[in-house]
Amino acid sequence: MRDFFARHKKIKYAVFAVTVLLLVAIVFLFTGKKRSKGENERIPAVVIQKPFMGTVLESITLSGYVEASAMIPVVPFVQGTITEYYARAGDYVEKDTVLAKIDDAPFRQQLLQAEAAYFAAKSTFERLESLFKSGAATQQNYDSAKAQHDAMKAQYDLARLQYDYTEVKASIDGTILIADLAEGSIGTQTQPVAVLADLGNQVVRLKVPEKYFDLFTLQKDDLVVTVTRPAEKNMYSDAVTGAIIENIAPYVSPESKNFQVVCRLDEPGERFRPGMYVKINVAYAAHHSVPLLPVTAKKLDGSCYTFSAEDSTVHFVQLEETPSDAEHFMVPAEYAESFFVVDGHNTVFDGQRVSVIKELEPYAEDSAHEKETATDGPSHDDDSASPSDTPADGIRISGEPVGEFE
Repeated sequence: MRDFFARHKKIKYAVFAVTVLLLVAIVFLFTGKKRSKGENERIPAVVIQKPFMGTVLESITLSGYVEASAMIPVVPFVQGTITEYYARAGDYVEKDTVLAKIDDAPFRQQLLQAEAAYFAAKSTFERLESLFKSGAATQQNYDSAKAQHDAMKAQYDLARLQYDYTEVKASIDGTILIADLAEGSIGTQTQPVAVLADLGNQVVRLKVPEKYFDLFTLQKDDLVVTVTRPAEKNMYSDAVTGAIIENIAPYVSPESKNFQVVCRLDEPGERFRPGMYVKINVAYAAHHSVPLLPVTAKKLDGSCYTFSAEDSTVHFVQLEETPSDAEHFMVPAEYAESFFVVDGHNTVFDGQRVSVIKELEPYAEDSAHEKETATDGPSHDDDSASPSDTPADGIRISGEPVGEFE
């Protein structure tokens, strides 16, 4: 009887365990199907755009610093204490403007001494010259008096020149860039009184990689150079001016594998000054009336997604390399009438159904504006290509030369 109850108790526990396992399995199966069904119902939201017709400029972008074409240090030719100092950084001065005065007392005394010696020698020479002409003086006496006269005249001229040098004057018309001295300073030839520059003649000296040597030398007359100084955001617009390629170095440095290109700014105006960082865009080819899309439509690997309105699916496309600039790239002709995913393309996969929340107008300015003002659309992921991304060497190239400007 005792064994019967023991076996009955074990059967009871076994039935209970099986029942619990069945309930767990049913609950897991039900919740799993529900989750799977919910996942299938989540459709990615995207923004699409059709290519628009426009012009794309192929170019390379380099960086550099503005320099004055020539910076002229003004140094005193005599040494002494500066008694008056007129130079002020930022002032525009004309040639021969007095920038500083050096104590002239010792030089005045030298001038008086040389002047007295010169007039004495001059008087002696004039007297001997008269006697020599009348035959009362020898040739030797005449030559000796003339030599003494000439020597005293040279010393007198030198003393006068040194006295005049106590006024330190501007050697050119220009703007004072540096004026670091003051009254009481010692003026020497090792430290300039001021540094002048013509701010109307500013240049950028570029260090260009060797691989672009043919581009600059063979297409120099066709290149269009634009200089941009980035401004502080929300304060001013960028300062932009054109530039002319003034000189191209005829050799490549074997150490750096670079060659120098000097670009002269067309109109520096008030917003370009020596030492400022600038970006130089050199456009070498133009393509007019071609289908374009924003560069943000591409992922980092250069791939895109097209949108099919028939079944609301997206399709992976690996586009060939085409001409582009900082904002747009040229779309191959076979895709000119296709819709492309320009936002949300980093969260979809080939053949996936999507929901279109916005169709941008086919214009570059409108599309950029709508993307910025849209608040209900997905944002770009870090994998999307950015037009501001540049290689570590500070040079961005937007394509290889395919032709000259039309």
